[in-house]
Amino acid sequence: MRRNLILMCGISLIVAFTANASVKQADTEIDFLGGWSTFNFEDNGDLDLLFLSSSVGYFMTDNVQISGSLLGAWLDIEDEDLEIWGIGGKAKYHFTPEKQYVPYVGAQISYTNVDAEDVGDENGILWGPMFGLRYELNEYNDFYVEYQYQMYDGDIGDIIDDASMIVFGIVHRFE
Repeated sequence: MRRNLILMCGISLIVAFTANASVKQADTEIDFLGGWSTFNFEDNGDLDLLFLSSSVGYFMTDNVQISGSLLGAWLDIEDEDLEIWGIGGKAKYHFTPEKQYVPYVGAQISYTNVDAEDVGDENGILWGPMFGLRYELNEYNDFYVEYQYQMYDGDIGDIIDDASMIVFGIVHRFE
């Protein structure tokens, strides 16, 4: 009897954790990501990097999300400061929105400004693919990890070629 009761409780917990839809049509959400890195080079000094980003997204369908985003990055390279600002958008396709783990692919594009002490202001476009995995923490909050490949065009492309980033963030959903 106890064994059956424990088995039933275990099955109920599994069903309860997988039954909730992590994302669904008409949900609106806000997400935040950020990070800090420091690199020490033997011959070329140090590099410090701080980056922050935020997006407001809307689910057009259970799978498709569009969002507007802001980003900022601050680099300190051998006592030279470099600031990067951007505004743009993202589109993501979520593969299994009814599960607790939700993989997705997407693309981003942003108008970007770089302010460097030696070069001055440079403008251009940041764009590229992304993919990630969301994990539902509770009914309104998700944790995510995302890979972004960023390419730069325009004047900013003369300063930065491309970038690969793995970022971590948190999402808060409004229904």
